[in-house]
Amino acid sequence: MSQSPFQEAREKYRPSNIKVLLITEAPPARERNRYFYYQHVRRGDSLFLETIKVLFPEEVEAFETVKQIRAEKTYFLERLQEEGFFLMNAVETPLPGKTTAARSRIYRENLPILIREILRIAKPNTTIVIISAVVYRAIGKELKASGFNLIQEDVIAYPNSGQQLNFRRKLKPLLREYGLLPRGL
Repeated sequence: MSQSPFQEAREKYRPSNIKVLLITEAPPARERNRYFYYQHVRRGDSLFLETIKVLFPEEVEAFETVKQIRAEKTYFLERLQEEGFFLMNAVETPLPGKTTAARSRIYRENLPILIREILRIAKPNTTIVIISAVVYRAIGKELKASGFNLIQEDVIAYPNSGQQLNFRRKLKPLLREYGLLPRGL
């Protein structure tokens, strides 16, 4: 079975031992030419940028502009890999134009496939964090009920449309509480 361009990009940076598995929404439409694991993204990319601000704040602060950070994206993707962080999508197919209700239904229907993929790449007790209100509400309880180590008790919103600060305010303390921040941040 051939991989999607998203899977191909992601697999380059999969840690041999995943410490934290981040699960988020469907990937963006292909014509947008951006994705968390794409090395050359000129616009958008808020999930990547906000995640590295949480995990590597001192390194990110050394840059003056987002353009400079983007120029070092490969370095930060390698850092994520070294630290055992890996991001996957709740579904592999972009869902442009779908309503929240439709996306929720698709995430629920895809849960068996997602579970198989989690078990293929990670251990059953791997720490999981869902980054998306829609995904968390659609499958969070079911993942926990299936015995997965989903550590959050509340929504961590996707970091766009003004949610960037809320994302950082929720993710960093959660990872700190479980001793999962790199180098004891």
